[in-house]
Amino acid sequence: MSGPLLFEALPGLASRVPWLPLASVPTPVEAHTVTGRPVLVKRDDLTARPYGGNKVRKLEFLLAEARGRGANRVITAGAFGSHHALATAVYGPRAGLAVTCVLFPQPLTAHVRDVLGLIVAQGAEVRCTRRMEGIPLALRLARWRARAEPASIIPPGGSNPTGALGYVEAGLELAAQIGAGACPEPAGIYVAAGTLGTAAGLAGGLALAGRPIPIHAVRITRPAVTNVRVLRGLVRGILELLRPAAATLPTCDEVLGRVTICHDQIGPGYGRETAAAFAATAVFGSAGLKLDVTYTAKTAAALLDDRAGARPPLFWHTLSARHPVPDGTAPDPARVPERIRRILGEHDQARRPAEPTQASFLAPLIGLWRDRR
Repeated sequence: MSGPLLFEALPGLASRVPWLPLASVPTPVEAHTVTGRPVLVKRDDLTARPYGGNKVRKLEFLLAEARGRGANRVITAGAFGSHHALATAVYGPRAGLAVTCVLFPQPLTAHVRDVLGLIVAQGAEVRCTRRMEGIPLALRLARWRARAEPASIIPPGGSNPTGALGYVEAGLELAAQIGAGACPEPAGIYVAAGTLGTAAGLAGGLALAGRPIPIHAVRITRPAVTNVRVLRGLVRGILELLRPAAATLPTCDEVLGRVTICHDQIGPGYGRETAAAFAATAVFGSAGLKLDVTYTAKTAAALLDDRAGARPPLFWHTLSARHPVPDGTAPDPARVPERIRRILGEHDQARRPAEPTQASFLAPLIGLWRDRR
């Protein structure tokens, strides 16, 4: 594709909104049979190399905006296993931007430790804060420390109106695939909901395209983060960005009416595994689809619970199917907090008990390289 469908739909937007190509789109929609019924899967796990997932679409707009503002560095935040932080660490340098990731703790599954190791391996500056609630102050402090170089803050999950344009684009892409006969119109879309930028953008894009497909945003974090008020703010912001280039737009309530936030899969809390998620991981795995048990698997579990509708549901796959391989360049240990070095060292010992203990915190990164080969 030569450029965003969004710019084709609203030609005046291209001169107002910066964009840079990162994703290989359109991503395919596949038909699978899951527990004896048809399920469509939008393969946004394949958005890009060397790392995919839903964050890449957002970064096409967010990194372009940062460059347009003259930034030399982007500062963002997430949990230890944040896919957004990893995607920013991968693609920020490709856009000529240094990256700082401010991270807060979450339950340390093997997947979380792998993602954390890969963030470090990309050479991003990593800083820690003790709790999620400390992120706003930690971001301001990181920006103050970077005051000698122009820096731009990207919110957690890349979820602001600019980042959500990546999923307005994705909604238009799905509508075009349906219109071209590449897939049927689904009964509904199931997508993981953390900071809600993906769900808000999808709703906006499908509304622009005139496709009234219900969106089930499956909450994977606390309700203070994932709620209707936050969703409304994102939708309003999206419409404000689009309004100068659009003759007519759907109303905020029309867009919001497409989205239902589903609260019944969160289980014990953010980053906590559930029996339903484990079961969904096994079921989707038998169809050749890899899920993570605390995010995408909870979304898959919600889809499996819903047996309504004559048409197949669509699972929007947001977890990257690809992981970057460390290039062997050693990151500066001074840029990695002691807490992170300790976590990665403990993980390496747990994974490779027969190997001698290595003093360097780079040992788990070497292990990751071996595993990815």
